[in-house]
This record gives sequence, structure tokens and C-alpha cells, in this order.
Amino acid sequence: MFKKRIGVSQRITKKIEYDEVVNSLDVNWVNLLTRLEILCVPLPLMPADSVKKMWKELKLDGLILSGGNTLANYADENDKPENISIERDLFENALLEEAVLNEVPILGVCRGMQVINVFFDGKLNKIKGHAGTRHQLITEELNNGFHFPSEVNSFHNFSIPRKCLGKNLLPLAYDNEDNIEAFYNPKKKIIGIMWHPEREVDSVDSDCKLIKNHFQL
Repeated sequence: MFKKRIGVSQRITKKIEYDEVVNSLDVNWVNLLTRLEILCVPLPLMPADSVKKMWKELKLDGLILSGGNTLANYADENDKPENISIERDLFENALLEEAVLNEVPILGVCRGMQVINVFFDGKLNKIKGHAGTRHQLITEELNNGFHFPSEVNSFHNFSIPRKCLGKNLLPLAYDNEDNIEAFYNPKKKIIGIMWHPEREVDSVDSDCKLIKNHFQL
């Protein structure tokens, strides 16, 4: 039934009233990946120095860095403390390093794309009016055969201006304000997209093909 085992990072929610820190993953990720014959392996938050052992035990075929949580280094007084997790930032950087070392495909979605950009020495820019909207997607002229939706959802509060794109990341698509909406690094098998394929009520064919092709299905 499953052709690949893909690890998916999770949102971290701090429930202050219960003194709990909770891993959570939208069930839509499981539903989408299952339809694509991918076993979704939710990755619980662990100390960064445990990632190498965890990776060896799980024998993952790829990695998806999912959405949620503001990156701690970009948070300000307007960000709720319970939505910030330095531990997740460190964990996902360690995951990214391990996935690159093992030469498996990596997909970053929304926050995941932001994590990858910062990992490659890029920067983010805080923006307003993008969360909970839809907008047109403009494809880069030289997009190397990638096919994207003409319109995408938008749930992010940070953008990647073209001038802030990380090293060795090549732009694939952008919005009408010239913020990068998709990039890739062919040598490291990395793709980043700012929209959420798992949040579409009806799966978009181009998103499904992108995921299947990237993870070699």
C-alpha cells in the first residue's frame, strides 16, 4: 500500500494552563499522503542531538517540514509566546542537516520553506494581509519543467523577498509583490513552497504530481 516512508515535522503548541507542550499535525497531511501511497511518519519534537539516532531507526525516504509556529529569531511583541518554539527551530535544523546528509528529498511547506531559506543564509520579511487569503501565482520563466497551480492559498505572516533568497536556492514562482512562493535546490533535492497543498478541499493535481515526482513515486 505504501511506497515511501516520509517523516513530517509537527506544530508545537504550548498549553500554559495545563503546563503542556503538544505535538500536533493536521490530519489532512495524513489523508493527502496516504492517497499518494506515502506513509506519513509524524516526527515528535526531540532534542536536536537525538535526530541522528532517530533517523537511523526510522529509515525515512524523505522529509517534509510542515507549517505552524513563528521562527523564534523573527518573533516580536505581536507574536504569542505559545506560538514560538526555539526547540522546534533547532530540531528542524537538525532534521534538515540529516536529510541533506542522507541525500533524501526534502519538501518545505510555508514555515518549512522559511526554515530552509534561513538555513541557506536567506532572510524573511514580516508582512500583513496574506494569512487566510488566496492569490495568483506567477511562474518564473525558467522554471525547469515544474507545474504549479495558477492560484494558491496563503496562510503566512512572513515572506521571502527575491533579494532575501538563500544561497543556492533557485526561484520557481512568486506573488505579485515579487515575494518568492517556490524555490528549489536540485543538488540537495530540496523544494520549498509557501502554500499548503494539504489545506485544499479538493487536492490540486499539480500539487499531487509535484509531491509524487519529488519523492520519486
